[in-house]
Amino acid sequence: MPKTVSKRQKQTTFQSTASQIPAPFTKAPASIAPLLEQLDPSQVYITHIDRHPPDTKKEIFLIPVLLNGAIAALLAWRLYAAAPVYWAIVQSLLGYASSATVDTVNTTRNAQIRVLGKRVLMFMADFLAFRFVGPWPLTFFLEQPANPVTWRWKLGGFLPSEVVVRIGRGWGAEDLMQGVKQGDESPFFKTRILPAIEKQFMRSKTGYLMMDKSWDLDFQLMLDAHTLVKQDKMKMESLDKLVLVHMEGVGWLAWQWETNSDVIEDRRKKVVAFKETLTKLGKESLFWKWMEIVEQERDTDGGFTVERQVKVAQRVEAEFKKEGVDFEELTNGIGGLEELPVKGG
Repeated sequence: MPKTVSKRQKQTTFQSTASQIPAPFTKAPASIAPLLEQLDPSQVYITHIDRHPPDTKKEIFLIPVLLNGAIAALLAWRLYAAAPVYWAIVQSLLGYASSATVDTVNTTRNAQIRVLGKRVLMFMADFLAFRFVGPWPLTFFLEQPANPVTWRWKLGGFLPSEVVVRIGRGWGAEDLMQGVKQGDESPFFKTRILPAIEKQFMRSKTGYLMMDKSWDLDFQLMLDAHTLVKQDKMKMESLDKLVLVHMEGVGWLAWQWETNSDVIEDRRKKVVAFKETLTKLGKESLFWKWMEIVEQERDTDGGFTVERQVKVAQRVEAEFKKEGVDFEELTNGIGGLEELPVKGG
């Protein structure tokens, strides 16, 4: 289970200047300064907004609750059942007669070996269970300063939008930003960060499922982030899709990984949906008219200014009106086309 950071004062040992900030990082925005004050400079963080439906989050979280609850109950039962047996063995070792005492005179060597074997197996099984399985429910229910249960409790359940803060496990800022290869040239950037923000991974997993061998969740920081948002000290959206790392002499750096390719893909999907909707209405010609108007205004000398975009919107709306189609209603039906130069202010 994840280990939350209890001390946030450890400093990194490498130094740099503002002119040496490695790509793709830039100075962290002032809008997230209240949260940056609570981060450990030796660590690397990933923050994003988990927008999966609350019901989905609830179903996924219920599994570890039941699993850890069952493990805790079994371990408690084993402790209750084994305590008298171990106490009897201790009494026997101290020289007192007990149920665990073996009569070495009236028992055969084979019987004694069987007793010894059973006890060795019992010791081993109990050790493995409490040493390697026991920490699971302990950290899930009791770890401080925060754990998955207190996180959900203090958060108020399952919200439509939740801040997720991941922290590097077993590696940190020096691995990413020190040495000849820094930033996106570092092997840690390619093997730790990029897989953790891969598009399909981000879309398919809720925040709680993002713990792995390279990343933990910092439950206390997630609660702190929501508290800062409630206090209007910070906007939740300012924490979406950020990688945060500290450089001595420069301060906190950030990289927002929303790539141009993501934006282009979203735009392409909306254009396709726009065309398909018009085709279903038997008005596919309006789609090509829209394209024609946009291209005409783009190619006009002076660039595609705000005024030209407004003119596009006016011309397009007029053409749609002639065909009896409400352009505003149509575009709203596919989620809007605000990212494209087809609507005015």
